[in-house]
Amino acid sequence: MKTNESTFNLNSSIQVILNSDDNDGLIFVPKNSEIHVLIENYFGKIVINEIKIMNIEDELSLSKEMLETSLPLLDLKLLDRYLFKQLNDKTSFNYSPYNYFLDYDFSVFEKGRRPNDVDWAMFSSLYIYSCNVLPESIKVELSLAKELRVSEENLKKFIKKIPENIFRKTSHSENRGGNLTFDAEELIKNSLNEEDRVNFEENPFLKFHSGSDLA
Repeated sequence: MKTNESTFNLNSSIQVILNSDDNDGLIFVPKNSEIHVLIENYFGKIVINEIKIMNIEDELSLSKEMLETSLPLLDLKLLDRYLFKQLNDKTSFNYSPYNYFLDYDFSVFEKGRRPNDVDWAMFSSLYIYSCNVLPESIKVELSLAKELRVSEENLKKFIKKIPENIFRKTSHSENRGGNLTFDAEELIKNSLNEEDRVNFEENPFLKFHSGSDLA
């Protein structure tokens, strides 16, 4: 994977070029083809703004028949997951969506202490954020468990224990998503400094996940 930048900061965009050397099981790019992708770091989410398929002619030149047989092999269904995996690599961009969440100490969950209402509200917002910014093919519970340094099993238990006056599921308990209640939003805003309060209000990924793409 080639990029035109070495960083992927908040609200920035970078150009990514993929070819057959990048095939790894998540994507498949035929030989003599390049995929040019413009991506943006939108509140921590990798947003694909543009995809261009480029055909590269070799010395023999590609015939029309060769193009017609190779392009149907193109597979980009998991492109978002591929980009997430590559950017998340600590030896390259070391990108993580959690770097752009509100600054909060979640150690109460790691240490097995009893969370208070603010802890539950912030945890709910972090879960909603994960549902919004992680690719659909990535398991939210596993990713969030790693971030909070707890087991996936305990993470699922935490989600089920969130008080109803803090968080409400909008679909089946096993599906992604849910909403913060008004009380939870007020708890969070009252616990934040002015800068973080503004960030909480402006970020579209912290209060609800409806199953649709907000970006």
